[in-house]
Amino acid sequence: MKVALLSPWAVRCGIASYTSDLAFALSKQDVDVYVVRLHRLGAKSVEYFEALASRRIPKVDLIHVQHEYGLLQGGEAVLYGTLRQRQGATPIVTTMHGVGAPVPDEIVADNSDQVIVHNKWCEEKYGHPCAVIPHGVTPEKTVLMEEAKDRLKLEGPVVTVFGFVGPYKGYEQAIRLIGMDFPGVNLLAAGGWHVDLETTYIARMKELANALAPGQVKWTGWVEKDMLPVVFGASDVVLYLSKYITESGALLTALGHGRCVLANSLAPNREKEAEGALTTFSKEGELVMKLEELLQNPALRHKYEEGARSYAEKNSWDSVAAMHRSLYGELL
Repeated sequence: MKVALLSPWAVRCGIASYTSDLAFALSKQDVDVYVVRLHRLGAKSVEYFEALASRRIPKVDLIHVQHEYGLLQGGEAVLYGTLRQRQGATPIVTTMHGVGAPVPDEIVADNSDQVIVHNKWCEEKYGHPCAVIPHGVTPEKTVLMEEAKDRLKLEGPVVTVFGFVGPYKGYEQAIRLIGMDFPGVNLLAAGGWHVDLETTYIARMKELANALAPGQVKWTGWVEKDMLPVVFGASDVVLYLSKYITESGALLTALGHGRCVLANSLAPNREKEAEGALTTFSKEGELVMKLEELLQNPALRHKYEEGARSYAEKNSWDSVAAMHRSLYGELL
């Protein structure tokens, strides 16, 4: 079976990371994967989408588009229209990494033989027929905590915020929380941006940290893959404070490393909480109370660490790739 994946590739991008993991796992399921690179950044014209859909896709059995609104920049009608015109009866599968925009969602639904979403909440919000296949997780081992903290030059409890550093990720909330309510606790800000070493927002967050939590916040910058076992090995608790998600590769990376995660009470997170993979909070007071309890109670942290590992094993990339392989087979 030959499958073309339309996706960003080899860049700092959650969808690119997702596609890389999926492609490797599919290759172990007797699927020949051809990655057709969709530019992550920069403006995209009608001509760009027409060329992508008509000339850059090799002869394959099935085309699988990794969709995200900002990635396609409103080009759904051109991309899918050209795919249907130029690729004939070749089945089209689309994974929706975000849902909730009525016009693009309808275009994708009308032009895809099957649409995949990551969880039940996305299925309900999408509002069109689709299949639920979880976002895959890679179960990983971490460096022993004492060694990891030593390598990062940290002493005492460590609370980690991991992922791209942007306003919606909750870094400002984490800095204020640690500075005002948790003296003596380290905040490990483990993340960077898609390009460059720093942005105006990151610089502003560093100034805020110096003002509210001097000496408590350590910035790692972009975390390369080989440093993830160190970052998570040093983490007593991982905070996930994003204000809105459909799914999160950053959160799943923390679960894959078997960390205790305290996450904002968003619908996709509550689904994982119901499976024992993490715990959530709804209000600031509950966040303070739960974080304090987790830092003071190793047995409770261990409970969520075990839940995280169990979730990662259940939703490993091998398992997720097998679901994709089965779906492809049904369409063919």
